[in-house]
Amino acid sequence: MENRKQRGILTSWKDDKGFGFIKPDRGKAEVFIHISALKGSARRPRVGDVIFYELATADHGKVRACNASIQGVVSEPAARKHKRKNDKLFPKSSYLSGIATLAILGIIFTQLRNFQFNTFLRQFAPIQSVVKPACIIKGNISQSSGNKLYHVPGMEDYGNTVIDLSRGERWFCTEAEAIQNGWRRAPR
Repeated sequence: MENRKQRGILTSWKDDKGFGFIKPDRGKAEVFIHISALKGSARRPRVGDVIFYELATADHGKVRACNASIQGVVSEPAARKHKRKNDKLFPKSSYLSGIATLAILGIIFTQLRNFQFNTFLRQFAPIQSVVKPACIIKGNISQSSGNKLYHVPGMEDYGNTVIDLSRGERWFCTEAEAIQNGWRRAPR
């Protein structure tokens, strides 16, 4: 069989079975084409497509199309050769390593921010009771209402509450001690 490219129109195509027939520009008999003859095609063929192909003889002696392509449809290997300029500058592996780098930088930034915040909070760390060391319940006096409120660790306002001993605020070792001294639990 001659191996020069032939040209024809796809007249029928059974997509579910992956084959069809080409009406050649020269010649009368339609040529069988299987999907495997269109290796690397960016899309599946459609009736009416112009097909370029070579002729081959199958094992059973019938003529069929091979090494085929669809006019106007770039094959996948050719498409890879014509990448955008950005693809050369930033290949897919660079995108993934960039994302990983950003994730790591985000973790480092978060840890640094938390470290700086924790360092800042240490200056307001609970002052140990002179009488009873390690008392961590904060008893403060509300500036707006004058109410005596106590805060236990884990409450919303605990970290922001600063004890000023000169204003009569103090530290308690237990909630019972705070209540006995006339303080009530803060709402938050």
